[in-house]
Amino acid sequence: MRLAWLTPLPPMPSGISDYSAELLPLVAERAEVEVFCPPARGRRGPPGIPVRPPDDLDPSAFDAVIHHLGNNPQHAFAYRAALRHPGVVVLHDLVLHHLVAYLYVERERHPERYRDVLVDDLGPEAGSALARLRLRGVATELEKFAFPLIGHVARRAAGVIVHSRWGEARVAEAAPGVPVEVIPHHAGAPPSGLDGVGREEARRRLGLPPDAFLVGHFGFVNRPKQPRAVLEGMAGLRAERPDARLLVVGADNTGGGLGRAAEALGVSDALVPTGFVDLARFYLFLKAVDAVVNLRYPSAGESSGTLARALAEGRAVIASDLHAFAELPSDAALTVSVDGPQGEQVAAHLIRLARDPGLRRRLEDGARGYARRELDPLRCRDAYLRFAARTGGRLAIGGSK
Repeated sequence: MRLAWLTPLPPMPSGISDYSAELLPLVAERAEVEVFCPPARGRRGPPGIPVRPPDDLDPSAFDAVIHHLGNNPQHAFAYRAALRHPGVVVLHDLVLHHLVAYLYVERERHPERYRDVLVDDLGPEAGSALARLRLRGVATELEKFAFPLIGHVARRAAGVIVHSRWGEARVAEAAPGVPVEVIPHHAGAPPSGLDGVGREEARRRLGLPPDAFLVGHFGFVNRPKQPRAVLEGMAGLRAERPDARLLVVGADNTGGGLGRAAEALGVSDALVPTGFVDLARFYLFLKAVDAVVNLRYPSAGESSGTLARALAEGRAVIASDLHAFAELPSDAALTVSVDGPQGEQVAAHLIRLARDPGLRRRLEDGARGYARRELDPLRCRDAYLRFAARTGGRLAIGGSK
């Protein structure tokens, strides 16, 4: 089977870059695959896999073309290709409105194209009305979440891959009759050299206190990840565990809001911001923590690569009870209701985890078990190949390595 795989690659700033870089070598064990990605400074393709510019794509040379779409500008080339050369679309986000608005309103002004997309997705009356609001600068960011604009892409596709049952239902609503496959977001593996590194050794290497209760927040920090609620949770925990620390591992995109909120809540001394780190250091921090908090609201229907890694590492996870995150089994994660007092809920969960090592161990075991069952990269690879063969209608791929 010959596959064209349109995706960003490291170090392009999209989590899907790492996702594809991890999965592609496994795909190449079972299929001939070529990657199509724009040139970028320091771009790294997996060894032995050809990387070509998107304009070189000739769909007739492949059994299936797989377009990886995320809701940010790094996926503009794959979005355009998915409309020009329909194939299998991977919706890593179940909202594409931010990308569409960026392309046709915010970066360049193509009002007719923006209006056409909205009319295609929402119908002539609602689509034209919303387009007028956006083009006049009246619409807000909320409309982008409320009107996700996935239908015009999904309806043209040979098939759609999503990472959750919630996403499957959204595609079925937007594109009735189009084949949809749920392939969970696989959990990557730590880089070589970190085998056998446990919590104590990770803390020693990072210079972190060996006995403190450490909470991790991984990935970019932005408003949908509810940093205020995370900090409120830490404030509650610190009343009982003054030694507790919050490791913020990732770039802070709050414009200083994270630090101001920490100061207002009296937990500035608990905050340990690292900024962006490479994958090896990321895993050291992940191995060092006692718990991970991963909240989302509003959500673009995304699945979290950092959350998948945390589950595979056997971390006790606290996540939002929303969309894909709500599908985590109760023995693998504690949940927070987005319409409740999130900070209080986070605090209560953290206090329970700090008081009860047995609960923490049960969640850690549940997380590892869930990751083994659902997030194994080989399982995900085989699901990609079977779906590509089925939607292409040319070759049946079965079994697993």
